Amino acid sequence: MHLSTRIRRLLSAGIVLWLLPTSGCAFGGSAEGAPRLRTVEPTWIDGLKVQERSMDEDGLRISTVHPVVPGARPFSTEIHTTMAEEQTAFMTARDGKGAASLEQKAEFLVANDDVLGARITTRRDNGGSEASASATTRWYDAARGEVLPWTALFRDRDAIRATAAEVARVLHEEEGVEFDEQPEGLGQAAVSAAPSDAVEDAPSGPVEVAADDAWKLAAELEGSPLEDVGFGTSGGLVVSFPGLPGEDGGGERSVAIDADATRPLLSAFGERALAAAASEDKTVDLGDARTSGPITTLDCARVPCVALTFDDGPGEHTERLLDDLADYSAKATFYVLGSMVEEAPDVVARAAREGHEIANHTWKHDDLTAKSGKGVAADLARTAKAIEKATGAPPRTMRPPYGAYDDTSLKHTDYPVIMWDVDTRDWMNRDTRKIVKTATTETAPGSIVLFHDIHAPTVDAIPTVLRALHDRGFHFVTVTELFGGTGLEPGTVYQRRD
Repeated sequence: MHLSTRIRRLLSAGIVLWLLPTSGCAFGGSAEGAPRLRTVEPTWIDGLKVQERSMDEDGLRISTVHPVVPGARPFSTEIHTTMAEEQTAFMTARDGKGAASLEQKAEFLVANDDVLGARITTRRDNGGSEASASATTRWYDAARGEVLPWTALFRDRDAIRATAAEVARVLHEEEGVEFDEQPEGLGQAAVSAAPSDAVEDAPSGPVEVAADDAWKLAAELEGSPLEDVGFGTSGGLVVSFPGLPGEDGGGERSVAIDADATRPLLSAFGERALAAAASEDKTVDLGDARTSGPITTLDCARVPCVALTFDDGPGEHTERLLDDLADYSAKATFYVLGSMVEEAPDVVARAAREGHEIANHTWKHDDLTAKSGKGVAADLARTAKAIEKATGAPPRTMRPPYGAYDDTSLKHTDYPVIMWDVDTRDWMNRDTRKIVKTATTETAPGSIVLFHDIHAPTVDAIPTVLRALHDRGFHFVTVTELFGGTGLEPGTVYQRRD
């Protein structure tokens, strides 16, 4: 069987659209049938949640779907953050004009109480011939709580070289793809680089590969055509090449290596992943299935994040603001007044339900420096009670009115004290253009931006602010998500994430 002329042209042009007919292969023989990539149903995982983010504005469409696995927070964070890195790269590479789309999703390759594996696919379209697709995989060692790259499946670099050579051989001998037409990392160079005794000299016992070493090797091999690797329904390795459906019958195509040839290539973790792939167990419980409250799954040390914060509400414009934030799947933090929460609990409940953080801004905006220690504590406790009644969860941070605090107020708060590094001065200027200018020019990765949603000009500015920062590759997160696992301390003041 040979590739169509159109597919050959795409391959030789270097476009990331590798559409390869499914083929079984093995070292020394062909696998029976046409093995397919094994996937598992997400419903097997107890307590699994799926987070969806989307926006569709002025011809730009972004869609992201990723899982949140109870008891495997590092794995969930890795998948989400990997997608966020792709989105930032996509946005910053655009010229800001014309129709474009980015679609990302993750599917499970392996899922049991010991090992998780997921395939992350990305489809991009900047218009016309610039459409492309790519995929990579991430793995999780539940026993050690370690997230791993695709290289962790292999015992060493020689095993990866041997795999690349076999894939190149199949493309050439069975699919008719000339070596110089194959994707970068395959071809004659892969065949020449493969050690002749990679299988024969494989260690007889399991080979442990440290997570740090696996990540280092993955960085060295970034862009490898083997990144999209999983296991087949017949038990061997499957290397996939993502594509886009079209008139020529494109889509996903794979090259498979049979089970007997696969095992000598695998690390100890790879052997466990293979066993998990073969398991018929359809129940996965990693614990913490009933974790309550917002789930943080974005690493803001790796992607540009900004926390948009809104003080003094809820007010008459807050629901319109929530609509604008939803257009970008943007999450914000509302520093609410307890007295206003009592007046509009449904608005606060909606904000919390839609994933925004509801935080403490005192009962009625009193200056905390004018209160005794007991007075500060009582005020914050009263406000927290109103917030929990409206949302079902207590606040996790606070912001002092006027940004005023002293040693006494800090000593008597049970919350981290969140200030800001970008002040739009919207309370003073009430000028939409000035608010937009300040928010878009002064914001940097890690910023906390101060707004007040009780003012109409502020809410008028938000759609423009969202689009401008989104075009620069920013991700809109809550304050708690901005700081992630850095460990916010009660009574400590924070102005931004450095």
